[in-house]
Amino acid sequence: MEFFHKRFYLFFCLMLFICAFTLPAVSASENAEGAATETPKPSHYLVATYFHTTMRCPTCHKIENYSAESIQNNFAEELKNGTLVWRAVNVDEPENQHFIKDYNLYSKHLIISEIKDGKEIRWKDLEKVWTNVRSEEKFEQYVVSEIKDWMKDN
Repeated sequence: MEFFHKRFYLFFCLMLFICAFTLPAVSASENAEGAATETPKPSHYLVATYFHTTMRCPTCHKIENYSAESIQNNFAEELKNGTLVWRAVNVDEPENQHFIKDYNLYSKHLIISEIKDGKEIRWKDLEKVWTNVRSEEKFEQYVVSEIKDWMKDN
């Protein structure tokens, strides 16, 4: 048993060493390349945010995954040009707790908000994600329809 622990410790140290010296190099090169190709953020855009806590049930994970997939599969161009932003935010983290009051959060929520000139001008809680989570198709139709409706209004 002691042999196993020594081997595991050596493996762990080796992996830590590799990560410590390769990740910063990869990140630096990606940042240098990304900065050159980064497009300026539009002054008017939508943000789709899945708000969650640290502890989540399988359904909560499913809502996040379905939301991400629905948005990424149907709004790839908008995500690329910045007119739509997708994010998942953990409200248990101290810097994110203000969202609980901002959006009256009491559970996990998918919120669509419209940003114009750096200010949120309106938002909507897509509450029906909970009732549509049993059908990935209905879930996607609902999320896509809501986002498209907001994009029409812009």
